[in-house]
Amino acid sequence: MPVLNSSTSASHFFTFPFRRKKQRYTINPPDVCYNVIYLGNVLTIMAGGEHCFEKPLALIWKAYCSRTDADLNMGLEITRSGLKAETKEQGLTEYWAHRITCSGAPPHYPKIFCWIYKHDGKRLKPELRCHAVLCKRSSDPLTIHTKLQEFLHAALQEYRREKLAVQNARLTGSAGCPRRKRLLHTGSLNFRPPVCRSKSAPRLGSIDEEQEVRKEANSFMARAFLICRDY
Repeated sequence: MPVLNSSTSASHFFTFPFRRKKQRYTINPPDVCYNVIYLGNVLTIMAGGEHCFEKPLALIWKAYCSRTDADLNMGLEITRSGLKAETKEQGLTEYWAHRITCSGAPPHYPKIFCWIYKHDGKRLKPELRCHAVLCKRSSDPLTIHTKLQEFLHAALQEYRREKLAVQNARLTGSAGCPRRKRLLHTGSLNFRPPVCRSKSAPRLGSIDEEQEVRKEANSFMARAFLICRDY
């Protein structure tokens, strides 16, 4: 029990039992970004499995060793919606969680992290490509792989949970959760991108005002010609 003296004020004395030490909590830690070297990508026919990285990585590593140009430095960021890769030459590229079929840190390539992604090829034909990056430390590939798998699993579980809640609300005929609460449920967006950012979103083109005026004038002249012909 503190002793009240001349140097201790009354307010300080009576509020002493209610004061607590300030504590700090991190709810959402920042996404980790790794500085890596992009080795390249090749087509593959295996979306996953035990030996899905053997042949693609052999081709990528052989092409990288025979390359004479400068390395392509990349910032690889692990997010809850997949991967974000940024380079000075190509800018930002996002690899969404629902299209990453497999990732790994092969032991026979100590500093390489790789993943298989489902792209849209010619005429929107899906194609699988194996991407690989070279990390600075030998422990980075396994760390990236473990963290990415945790995020992918959490995004898939949240996506299933929200879809199941919507289905149950539809079957029971209830209105579901309030709109404000639904707006706060953004977990499913980590697994699938929003419509405005997906490739299925309608593309907006520029509108030429002169072309619109010309079309209106042509339609007016056509209507006037039909009226005169009727008379």
